[in-house]
Amino acid sequence: MDIQNLLTYAKQILCALLGLLMPLFGIGVPETGAKAPAEDTVRIMSYNVRLGEFDREEIVPQVVADYLPDSVGLQECDGTWFLSMKAYLPDYKIIGVGRLSGLPLIGEATAIMYRADKYKLVDWGTFWLSETPDKVSKGWDAEHNRTCTWAVLENLETGEQYAHVNTHLDNKGPEARTKGLDLVLEKIASFDMPVVLTGDFNFAKGSDLYKQLTAGELDDAAVVAETADSGCTYHGYDGTVEGKPIDFILVNDQVTEVKSYNIMREKYNDRYVSDHYPIFADMTF
Repeated sequence: MDIQNLLTYAKQILCALLGLLMPLFGIGVPETGAKAPAEDTVRIMSYNVRLGEFDREEIVPQVVADYLPDSVGLQECDGTWFLSMKAYLPDYKIIGVGRLSGLPLIGEATAIMYRADKYKLVDWGTFWLSETPDKVSKGWDAEHNRTCTWAVLENLETGEQYAHVNTHLDNKGPEARTKGLDLVLEKIASFDMPVVLTGDFNFAKGSDLYKQLTAGELDDAAVVAETADSGCTYHGYDGTVEGKPIDFILVNDQVTEVKSYNIMREKYNDRYVSDHYPIFADMTF
């Protein structure tokens, strides 16, 4: 790890530690559940929070607190966001490791947050989308190290389990996207339980890779939902609605029903909550 990365990580952690002071004194801790799901459904969210923009420190946790997902896959979640989420959302726990460091809190991660008041973490892990998935590494023609994080969650009341898998495919390397997706699908096939996959896939709905993604045991929640929003999910802070999504929530056949799929386009304090719209789906297992 070079000195520039170390300085970047140190700055991220320092900013986040300063942010911890507000929640410790009860300032800025969000009210929860304003737009919560129905009691008989499970809500899954995918949210690219955008790396290195900590001026939305209170907005991002407020989105999670308002919509109250059972679990949420976060992309571009660096150490700053990691600590901020822990501080502002005490009812959630967060897991993941940095794609360059392999360590919690240090660097950008494909993190997963889950409701600790409702679920027990049974098992979890992170692997790299590369020829050496068990090591910190960059694969094939990728521009960046890319990872996939997975978690098995058990409902504290019913004992039912589901697996949440979360990833962020490379933005530049076509081979890395293809082979990285193969690794993600291979991991999903190892679970014998309801599985949800979230992520920023960096390919559009209807593309060849999208067809590969949905050709097997996974369905796009937006396609199988009883009611569904449509349009783009990446807007680059210009509020674009038209276009195709690159962020998806997918489910396997052990998910009984997807009731709704939503693209969250509202602003908070007259600001977009990221350069991607968060997406969420309500379902039953």
